[in-house]
Amino acid sequence: MAYGPLPTGFVRKSLLQILAEIEENAKQVFGENVIQSPESPLGQLNRLCASLGTTLWETAEDTYQSYDPDQAEGVRLEQLGRIRLLERMTGETDAEYRGAITNQGRARIDIADIVRALSGVAGVTYAKVFINPGDATDADGIPGHTVAAAVIGGDDGAVASALRPYITPGIDSYGNARADIDVDGYCRTVYFVRPVPVRLGLQLQARVTADRLGCPPPSAVAIGLIISNALTGQSRPVNGQDIDLHLIRTAVTAAYPNVEIVAGTWTLLPDGDLTPLPAPIPFLSIAEIVPASVIVAIVE
Repeated sequence: MAYGPLPTGFVRKSLLQILAEIEENAKQVFGENVIQSPESPLGQLNRLCASLGTTLWETAEDTYQSYDPDQAEGVRLEQLGRIRLLERMTGETDAEYRGAITNQGRARIDIADIVRALSGVAGVTYAKVFINPGDATDADGIPGHTVAAAVIGGDDGAVASALRPYITPGIDSYGNARADIDVDGYCRTVYFVRPVPVRLGLQLQARVTADRLGCPPPSAVAIGLIISNALTGQSRPVNGQDIDLHLIRTAVTAAYPNVEIVAGTWTLLPDGDLTPLPAPIPFLSIAEIVPASVIVAIVE
């Protein structure tokens, strides 16, 4: 049987296997009648050597497994992460960090590492990455073979430094902001998107009914709060995403199946005109919903 690193993993020898090999070697040296009972001096020496050998095999197995992201922990896991340019985020557990290294649960592994690097920059509160792998400019205005990273917060130089390692030769960066950084003594220009906030207010009409259990429907204030929470914070719409009825209905229905948003208008704050939804948001902009300006009226 083979031991050590194998295609199926690491196989180590057990204590009994090591002891049996030592005793067999002793017979070859001293003869078949050599006394190796547990009480004999040679038997005790054999068992000491077998114990030391077992420790060596266990150390070898631990070392082998420490290079496997699925088994590594602590500092060794961080060393493996650096091979992929991935630093541990503040407060991130081994399990979460391991998932980032192995791309577990990440549908877009081509951009997951970039988003992670940008999110790790001090002060960054929003980071999204868009890629145009084609030859022609896409509908968002991103040229072909270009990466467009949208970032809110953080120092421009720090953002550019985090983005630069992921822009390989032949790939350009795109955006309305730029930063010049030093890379091995050479000046490199990196472009990225600083989304321009578009402050919006919403006036919505909702039709409500009692739910299947007979409980009363939520109030207009409660509906407005659900909408505000869905359109702000971590779940806010990405830059370039229009604010339409479908987006709002999806958020409301998930919380209150007995509420139907039937109509809605939007206004550009502070004093824009009311306009029927959708509210168009250009790629270089991002909707900023003001919770106090989300007004819901209950209609029959």
